[in-house]
Amino acid sequence: MENVITGKYFKQDDFSQREKEVLEQIIKETGFKSEKEIFRGVIYEKDKVGSLIYKGEYQKKPAVLKLQGLQPEIDETEMVNSFMNQNKSSIVRVPKLYFYKIWSEDRGYGFQISEYIDAPKIFEVPFATEEQMGEFGKFYQEYRTLALTKPWLEPTTKDSLELTLKRVENWQKISEHKGKLKKEDYVPYLEKFYPLAEKHFPSILLVFCHRHITPNDIYKMSDGSFVLFSNLFWSHCPQWYELAFNIWACMQHIRDVNYGFDDLLKYIEKWRQSYHQIPIIQEDKDFDRKLDINLLERTMGAILVDIGVNDFYDKPENQKYFQHLLKLHQQFFDYLAEKLKGF
Repeated sequence: MENVITGKYFKQDDFSQREKEVLEQIIKETGFKSEKEIFRGVIYEKDKVGSLIYKGEYQKKPAVLKLQGLQPEIDETEMVNSFMNQNKSSIVRVPKLYFYKIWSEDRGYGFQISEYIDAPKIFEVPFATEEQMGEFGKFYQEYRTLALTKPWLEPTTKDSLELTLKRVENWQKISEHKGKLKKEDYVPYLEKFYPLAEKHFPSILLVFCHRHITPNDIYKMSDGSFVLFSNLFWSHCPQWYELAFNIWACMQHIRDVNYGFDDLLKYIEKWRQSYHQIPIIQEDKDFDRKLDINLLERTMGAILVDIGVNDFYDKPENQKYFQHLLKLHQQFFDYLAEKLKGF
């Protein structure tokens, strides 16, 4: 069993409608002092809020409160405790838990109070310097070899292709329900995607990993250590998926409409060369093919839902980014598809 977030798109209500009631209950129960909201987790649209996060104080210490309205298959606190029980790294950790209650049917929510991390992100999206790319590589090597030593969840499938096709089919349903994309915006890419997925994914192992590794989820402490967030997302994914996910996250935050496809390719090539310096990557002679097919999956998802559904682009001031990012992703998809034909 693993958490499936986007699969709940059609079921998720707006948990923020209960914000005042739930926050008052938790403050009364725990003594948490809320200062301000710092994050709300949505499934692509503002009326599908699944979680709310606040900065504040708990027992005279800076702290963070997360309200979990979306029902997880596995509670995030269970993930955190499981991670800590097997972590052998001295420089990669997760935030300390102070108090929590797991999601329950009676309450319709769960919550956790954890350590507030007063540190910068490993870099600010969308662009990392070469030095920051090197730091990301240092983090990744440590995370893959010492912070993650054994899985604590069983995979829902042992087949990378089956997992991938289910995800893409779900994204297509969501995208067509939203109805923002024209058929020509995504159908030709789906038609290219499926044969390439069927060709490449069967030979790629599923590995246990943190499937949401982005610069927004890694904070670098002053002593050089790293703190990893978004711990709801531990699961099985095709090997090296996290490295494609990092590039995908950077691409989603490009806000310069003059940033062209050649610029994008040069930037992604810098990431690829940086990845090649990571010792664990150097052990895999098939790394580039695996990275490219994972990037193709990420780009397909971006076209269908991250751009095609996300209501960020519905705001008048953001509409100029929609066509620019859609075109960039379509161009990148075609570039990857052509490369993957040759493998």
